[in-house]
Amino acid sequence: MTADQDTHTEPKTSSDALQGPESVAAYDISVPEYYRANPDVNALIVGAVVFCGDEILLIQRAAGDFAGLMWEIPGGCCEADKDRTVLAGVARELREETGLHLRSIKRVVDQVDIPDHQKLDFMWRKVTFEVDVEEGRGLAPAERREAITAAVKLEPDEHEDWGWATEDQVKQKKWAKGILDSLLLQHGSILHAFRTRTG
Repeated sequence: MTADQDTHTEPKTSSDALQGPESVAAYDISVPEYYRANPDVNALIVGAVVFCGDEILLIQRAAGDFAGLMWEIPGGCCEADKDRTVLAGVARELREETGLHLRSIKRVVDQVDIPDHQKLDFMWRKVTFEVDVEEGRGLAPAERREAITAAVKLEPDEHEDWGWATEDQVKQKKWAKGILDSLLLQHGSILHAFRTRTG
């Protein structure tokens, strides 16, 4: 999400990226259209859940950033001047924050509305999607994990570490890297993604 990245170019996604359940297709609209259809929402955040086997990809916020050193899934704000659709915003944020390329969007994990206590009558909405990535496509699970791991590239101004976490590690907030701490809403979305997986 940095200004020096090529974010004005539409992320390249395969033709099946927008195929999926009706809940996903509902986001295949422009950002302005989404706001018109949801007038109570002032800012839209999207998140991308990447699973590999029984693990989820998490990235750690930079120490000097808001919620520094907290762990989260890739994501950020949709931007009308950069994202042709809300789903294109998912692809862009995934690419900017991890270097990974969206292959398909599998499902909507959850939707959370967050009032801004510093701005009167301002509502944030975060929609989290489970996605597949191009990296490692068609490989066996172990090889797929290696391919994704090799492809991850962080933007150091925003994130300083990343890793694969199991559901138990997220619940216990501990893993080999030390404390696995997340903002409360992020923690809830991550656990919900595990609980509602279908395969």
